[in-house]
Amino acid sequence: MEGRVGGLSPDLPTLHTDRLTLVPVADEHLALLVALNADPEVMAFIRGRAATPEETLVEWDQRRGPQSDIARGLGYWVGFTGDGSAGEFVGWWSASSFAADPAVAGLGYRLRRAAWGRGLATEGARATVGQAFGVPGVDRVLASTMAVNTASRAVLARVGLRHTDSWVQEWEDPVPGWEQGEVLYEISRAEWAAAHPAQTAQP
Repeated sequence: MEGRVGGLSPDLPTLHTDRLTLVPVADEHLALLVALNADPEVMAFIRGRAATPEETLVEWDQRRGPQSDIARGLGYWVGFTGDGSAGEFVGWWSASSFAADPAVAGLGYRLRRAAWGRGLATEGARATVGQAFGVPGVDRVLASTMAVNTASRAVLARVGLRHTDSWVQEWEDPVPGWEQGEVLYEISRAEWAAAHPAQTAQP
């Protein structure tokens, strides 16, 4: 399947955990991402329904465009079990960029249902937060989710992020639980360095 944005630069590193290999998102992965978004359970707290292939391609144009800064090492990764793409595709993770604030990176993740409940979301999230704080000048990593998404909130807490804000916004197409609002989590470079001193580069 072809996207509308070229493949990411090889300068974005491959990341490794005990059970996962995270490789930079490229055109060859778009079919996997379309299939991931086609599961309504995966998308329950995002759209409240499955995404169409076109919606997924638009999403990834944005993610691989203004929400990535490959030169600095910020962007998106797809995860496979084992040593690489020969393993099981489990989902994606991010250490994304904020064009308006280079001191901030965004943590995100989305996993196939078959990968839920195995600790993989936390494992991959630790790797991408470590990548974010390996980028000089990044002082904070932020993540947001719906307040009712207790599974995602538990992952953020396990990685070390703190709940720092909540808000309720109007939705054109509300998803279940929207009235309970959304929540912001964050972790500072100092907090991460205290827990992972060997992984944090000096800004």
